[in-house]
Amino acid sequence: GGDLVVEVAHPCVAGGGGEDILGHADFMLGSPTALGGGETERRLREAATRGGDTLYVPRGALWGCEDIARMDRQGTLAVTMTKSPQSGGGQGWLQERVAAAVGGGTRTVLYEGPLRRGGPLVPNNVNTMAAGGGAAPGLGFDGVTAGGVADPSGGGWHVVEMEVTSIGGGGRCLSVTSIRRNPGGGGAVTGSATLGSWGGSLQGGCHSPQC
Repeated sequence: GGDLVVEVAHPCVAGGGGEDILGHADFMLGSPTALGGGETERRLREAATRGGDTLYVPRGALWGCEDIARMDRQGTLAVTMTKSPQSGGGQGWLQERVAAAVGGGTRTVLYEGPLRRGGPLVPNNVNTMAAGGGAAPGLGFDGVTAGGVADPSGGGWHVVEMEVTSIGGGGRCLSVTSIRRNPGGGGAVTGSATLGSWGGSLQGGCHSPQC
């Protein structure tokens, strides 16, 4: 105990070496998209339990993690991120949609569906949504609905829209919607305000009893 390793590289780092890290130190996962691979999540959680170290998932650009955690197992969570097409990246079949958004200059829905399927398509762009999956382990990556939108008219803002809805009877239930506008360059993957949020997560981890 006493050491904290912080990953700010790529989801493959946690998938390939996260278990070894947790055998020697606490581990802050800067790319929580890695948890979208169910086997990776299982291995990391088991390694943390086995070695007594802590696996931290920073909130990044996600707003209201504590509220999400309180509503876990009794609600739904949908997170939509809107960025400039130049920030989209994209793997596999999503590359064509990103290219069309760049060339067409119109607002384009790139993906909408379970977070587990969307994460591998844009591994560097959905960490905010992945933090939601970590905050709501009952819903997890299969229960969280993810949406990715490319909008060339967004002025470089990274917009995170989140809707948390409880399960209620007769159509009457608690529903909370938040919209976070994070300043960022037209081609930037991460908004500038995320740095401060990251710093807060890092300080919180380093002041925990386990660290």
